[in-house]
Amino acid sequence: MKLFAKNQKLSAQAFSSRRGFTLMEVMIACGILFMCLFGILALVSNSLRNARALQQHKSVDAGTVASMIYVALANTNSVTEGEIPVDLSDTLPGYKCFSTLTQIGSNGLCQVDFEVQRNNTLEVQSHFLIFLPNMKQGGISSTLPQH
Repeated sequence: MKLFAKNQKLSAQAFSSRRGFTLMEVMIACGILFMCLFGILALVSNSLRNARALQQHKSVDAGTVASMIYVALANTNSVTEGEIPVDLSDTLPGYKCFSTLTQIGSNGLCQVDFEVQRNNTLEVQSHFLIFLPNMKQGGISSTLPQH
């Protein structure tokens, strides 16, 4: 009997030294986990809704068209005065852009006038200035090599 009591005392000490998580600690950890998961799901849902709204938003603004014209000018090796071809069919279907480049200074300063039409209705009309060093005429720069 004494041996049994001694073994029971040893097992009680071993049990008390091997402590696990209480039910309250597990519930708090699960609550924190679910709050984080729902927060992440809300962010993903918001991002998808905003991306869908941006895809459906097809209005034209002057800044977008001006940047497309700038890219068209920057990607060409030789720039001359006159019409600048700009294709809006990929980003803005149904819209047409008419743009012209005019040199306004002998130092390479140029003005780009553009208008955007949809179904023969004027949507946007604007202009911007751009410095094109390849367009320089006369002066000291005419003798320098062009790169």
